[in-house]
Amino acid sequence: MKVFKRLFLYVIPHCRLVITTFISMLSILVLGLLPPLILRTVVDIALPSGALDSVAWLVASYILVNLLLGVSNYGQWYSFELLGQRMARDLQLDLHNHLQRMHLEYFRKQKTGDIMSRVTEDVSSLNEFMGWGAILLVSNALTVLVTIGVMLWLNWQFTVAAVAVFPLLAFVVVRFDKRIRPIWTRVREEMSKLTTVLQENVSGVRTVKAFARESYEVGKFGARNKGFLGVNLERIKVESNTQPFIEFLSSLAIISLLWYGGGQVAGDRISLGTLIAFQGYIFNLVWPTRMLGMLLNLMEQALAATPRLFEILDTPSAIIDAPSSTTAPEFAGTLEFKDVTFQFSDGDNEVLKAVSFTVEAGQVLAIIGGTGSGKSTLVGLIPRFFDPQQGEVLIDGVNIRSYTLESLRRQIGIVLQDTVLFSATIAENIAYGRPDATRGEIERAARLAQAHEFVAQLPRGYDTPIGERGVGLSGGQKQRVALARALLMNPRILVLDEATASVDTHTEYLIQEGLSDVMQGRTSVIIAKRLSTIEQADYVIVLEHGEVVEQGKPRELVEQHGYFRKMYLSQHHNDETAPAATDSREVG
Repeated sequence: MKVFKRLFLYVIPHCRLVITTFISMLSILVLGLLPPLILRTVVDIALPSGALDSVAWLVASYILVNLLLGVSNYGQWYSFELLGQRMARDLQLDLHNHLQRMHLEYFRKQKTGDIMSRVTEDVSSLNEFMGWGAILLVSNALTVLVTIGVMLWLNWQFTVAAVAVFPLLAFVVVRFDKRIRPIWTRVREEMSKLTTVLQENVSGVRTVKAFARESYEVGKFGARNKGFLGVNLERIKVESNTQPFIEFLSSLAIISLLWYGGGQVAGDRISLGTLIAFQGYIFNLVWPTRMLGMLLNLMEQALAATPRLFEILDTPSAIIDAPSSTTAPEFAGTLEFKDVTFQFSDGDNEVLKAVSFTVEAGQVLAIIGGTGSGKSTLVGLIPRFFDPQQGEVLIDGVNIRSYTLESLRRQIGIVLQDTVLFSATIAENIAYGRPDATRGEIERAARLAQAHEFVAQLPRGYDTPIGERGVGLSGGQKQRVALARALLMNPRILVLDEATASVDTHTEYLIQEGLSDVMQGRTSVIIAKRLSTIEQADYVIVLEHGEVVEQGKPRELVEQHGYFRKMYLSQHHNDETAPAATDSREVG
């Protein structure tokens, strides 16, 4: 019942449409009772009396009633289909909006394919039931009750004989409902797993081809598809065993009507017109009964899908604005970490351990360390992608949790190592954070990121559409577009997570030349491997297993006999033995 109560909240905003639907439904209900009565009048009164004028009027009435039934049916179907579509739209918007507010760790643990399956397939199942299944279920139930009432008014003994089979039919339907519900839940789960495999396969197609694993992926998808097929075959078996039996029991009602009714007519206990009217009303009962199995099937699909949708909506975001949060003022840019410790909720070890350092406004901080040392997690704390369990992150001496997320992130430009571009033009991708930017501003940001030259050579320049995730551009080109996107924001704090890792040394040099001007007056945090980048930093921290093992100015760290000095000398030694590699020295 809780599920239906929550779904009802999506019905309330469309109450006018619901009223229209119910008016049409009641019209159908009332009008549907008239044709059998008209036929009864024609057979029992008009024809025996030879009143042809009355027959003509009754036939005209019959035609008019059926025309009105057609109009009412159109109104009902259009209204509840529109209702279902609008409810599905509202629910999908709520799901999408909620997912946009969710913290990054949620997506790290949740499979993309599963989310996609819920927002599309599960909402579609709910739409089918709420769009026409639920209304039809109510309509059919009312039709059965009112029809039985009219039949009892005409002849209660005849009615009892005609509907004697329906209790058995109700038992079969209830039993079917209990068996099919858990199967539909498993169908939804298997669909999510299948979608996940497909999504991973498509998004990782380059890796699949690079390792010649097409056959393996075909087998994996086939195995998952087999599981999906298996549970669907189980569903089909249950439905196939039940639906024909429901049809058979429905037919028994007609057979019993003709057998018992024929004897009553022959014995002059009821009129032929009454038998014909009862036959019409029996069809009013049989059709809803035959539909009941399908409608319950739709309901079970919806009931299996709905908890999966509300599970997303009921998952709170771990990163939200505090009730007392305020809009961040324009930052000067002093960045400070105070005893920051962080651990993922499903992790066994701390990723960052008591990290402390301070970067003055306008300075460049370089972060170095080996794989898994916590570099990307550390910079992810600055825009509050994550919140530390202990310690504070401060900008200009104020805890960043004091500010609203939007005002904080508006002043932080980020270029991640895993570059993501959208299916749009290059200009739209660069202006993603500032949709109101002029073409001149977009081109200036592209020039600073050394992207203008290759963009200008494209047939449509900045209006060139690019594929999903930047398909059609090289890795270096994608990173330059992403860098231009960050620079266009004119951020007070610039975060570069190995932003030049995919470009050649010459392009990196050009980008650094452009960044030297851009970084003036703003705080910059750079995760880098190349010494040519690190040497330009004002301050360096070295991370190892989540701890800051060294920090200071590059010159100071070289003079110390520590981790940084060993890496520095190792790279310079490589330069002497391989001069051609001078510009591609890497640390870590």
